[in-house]
Amino acid sequence: MTALALLDELAAIGADPAGGWSRPAWGAGEQAAHDWFAAHARAMGLSVRQDAFGNSIARREGCENLPAIATGSHLDTVRGGGLYDGALGVVLGLAAAGRLPTGLRPLEVIAFRDEEGRFGPFTGSRAMTGDLAADALDRLRDADGVALRTAMADCGLAPATPQAAARDMSDLAAWVEVHIEQGPVLEAAGLPLGIVTAIAGQERFSLRFTGQAGHAGTVPMDQRADALQAAAGFALAFDALIRDAGGDARGTIGILRLEPNQANVIPREARLSLEIRDSDAARLARLAQETEALARTIAQDRRVTCQTRRLYSAAPVAMAAHLMAALEQAAHGRAMRLLSGANHDAGILGLHIPVAMLFVPSRGGISHTPDEHTDPGPIMAAADVLTATLARLIESPGP
Repeated sequence: MTALALLDELAAIGADPAGGWSRPAWGAGEQAAHDWFAAHARAMGLSVRQDAFGNSIARREGCENLPAIATGSHLDTVRGGGLYDGALGVVLGLAAAGRLPTGLRPLEVIAFRDEEGRFGPFTGSRAMTGDLAADALDRLRDADGVALRTAMADCGLAPATPQAAARDMSDLAAWVEVHIEQGPVLEAAGLPLGIVTAIAGQERFSLRFTGQAGHAGTVPMDQRADALQAAAGFALAFDALIRDAGGDARGTIGILRLEPNQANVIPREARLSLEIRDSDAARLARLAQETEALARTIAQDRRVTCQTRRLYSAAPVAMAAHLMAALEQAAHGRAMRLLSGANHDAGILGLHIPVAMLFVPSRGGISHTPDEHTDPGPIMAAADVLTATLARLIESPGP
């Protein structure tokens, strides 16, 4: 079957009556999608297994006892999400496996669980790489309070420890993942393909500005300790800090909460959640330090206090030069190089093995909604480039 035909079949699984697709990790929709994947892989002559966390691995053995070349992505979605995010990489991996003969190296197509983070970022791929925390099975719960163990048990999975799905990553020589861009760069450039240079690192913080509540009509402006004014001043200065940093630094304040949040009361507290992303590790670290210092300075100027807390930190992950070159050769001038501002399963695997990513355009830069769309032309171009690249890699006896 062609990639487009496979995508049409998959579209019937997890369709949400409210719009879009809802296949939460270890839910019925995601499980049905993994069953669909296994059936098609077996029909293509691949062996299929699920590891202890339910990641599905389809494999064709090679002629030599060499580490495998792997491709794929994930089949879970956000609630009311789009058709292409994650699913496209799995579908194109299956389509490529159906076109490729046996090579020197084994070929694997992997469909990961929980890329979208129902129970935390990249639970499935981190289980495979052995990077889950020792208490993950007992601690992790979703936003509704459902325990990870419970959700997995509903799918017939009962791993004894978070390490139960860990594999020897030296068994894999490389990972090549196709994904929608989820941004506007390729569409603006009028190109069907993008070759990712790196996955941006991330620093996430929560900030709490604390001042003094008071009556909105009786406290003079020059005698206030207004937490919102401090937060607003910080937001503008933070934006300028990121814009002046150069390179591909990006900063976003995504959450603002006020207390007491009443029209006639001076805000006593303003809480912000922000993140910084950058492909340069040194610049990312510097911006994180400067952001915390900026918050303290503005708090002092506004006669409020500020507490900062680092929530999450991830280093940038560079794509492997030889894999980027292989994709570029197969693309025949139809691709540009670009940064991935979003993390993917490739970013988790890339801490252990060489990885590369091939992007296709997202119409309007839209993702994680029912309006998510990629035209058939770029999809078929990506299918050809992935197949040609995998064909080259499985025939290579070297690294």
